[in-house]
Amino acid sequence: MARVTFLIWCLFAVFQAGSSADSGCGGPRELTAGSGTFSSANYPSPYPVNLTCEWLISAGPGKVTMLQFTTMDVEGGFRPNECPYDSVKVYDGGDASGPPRGQYCATNIPPPDLVFFGDAFVVFTSDERNTRPGFSACYSTSTPPALPTPCGNVGTQAPTPPPLRPVTAWVESGCGGPRDLSGPSGSFSSLQHPANYPHSHHCEWLITVDPGMVVTLTFDVFDVEHHDTCSRDSVLVYDGPSTSAGLIGEYCGNVPPRRIVSSGEQLYVIFNTDDENASTGFSASFLAADPSQVTDLPTTTSKIHVTTTGGSHVTKTTSQRPIADPTTEGNNPAGGASSSFQATHIAWMVVMRVVLMFLQSI
Repeated sequence: MARVTFLIWCLFAVFQAGSSADSGCGGPRELTAGSGTFSSANYPSPYPVNLTCEWLISAGPGKVTMLQFTTMDVEGGFRPNECPYDSVKVYDGGDASGPPRGQYCATNIPPPDLVFFGDAFVVFTSDERNTRPGFSACYSTSTPPALPTPCGNVGTQAPTPPPLRPVTAWVESGCGGPRDLSGPSGSFSSLQHPANYPHSHHCEWLITVDPGMVVTLTFDVFDVEHHDTCSRDSVLVYDGPSTSAGLIGEYCGNVPPRRIVSSGEQLYVIFNTDDENASTGFSASFLAADPSQVTDLPTTTSKIHVTTTGGSHVTKTTSQRPIADPTTEGNNPAGGASSSFQATHIAWMVVMRVVLMFLQSI
């Protein structure tokens, strides 16, 4: 009897080991070829309920992976860009513990240029009702400086990289589009803007202008979950090429930060979100400027915390001081109250004095 039990256990273990190699949607879980495709179960027919499928795109050491979703029809929520029922989740790395790159549903096709340095991990889940046709996706890998081949041209020669654009230009920001932004002007935004951004998300941008110029950064629209210390969702801006440069500011709330000017040719921007209470996010634009044409260059070195009536919080820790138009700035300048606050204070003092004089005359 013991031998029979042991045999059954061995067969079960072998079965489990074999089944673990399946994605759950048909086909292998681990994709190791230089290019390929995968899709939800039964695609283009509706996928089953209560399903979990996983794919590990294993690029190999030193490789770059491009992931493209060619179709998407997955049950979504009542609000745009919310996926409470069925969803496709994409992670950076070999499993779901890696940084999330996005969660997708409904008919919203993810950005066409999801690029990963190394492996990518995809998870598809469905709940107990209301299925749809699902999705199809393809991927390709390459060794830098060659670009991964787009899905429509699998097997053809990868295009030659544009001149003067390094390999890092193809690093994805995490919010769609490239991480590295250059040129005389440009723009970027939080993922899914103007719809709500996802939870537990990380995005970054490196802005570079020509040598001898400075970067002027303007937040045209800004609505990031407010917290007194911006410890939940926040935008951080650094005066240089990385987080090792001086921190100019940390921003949240619904008041656009003042126009920011770098001390050199680069700014580094990071956007982080936690696991609850998303907002519509932001859109920003940058321009290259001649420093001789920019007034009020940074001089302050103190660390200050400013909270405005609009809820935006700023932490400045370096010699950089954002430049603002005094008629439109969204945060009070360092070291003092705003002129509107001073005017209100004086008005109340006058009213109180009149009241006291009236009472004394009775």
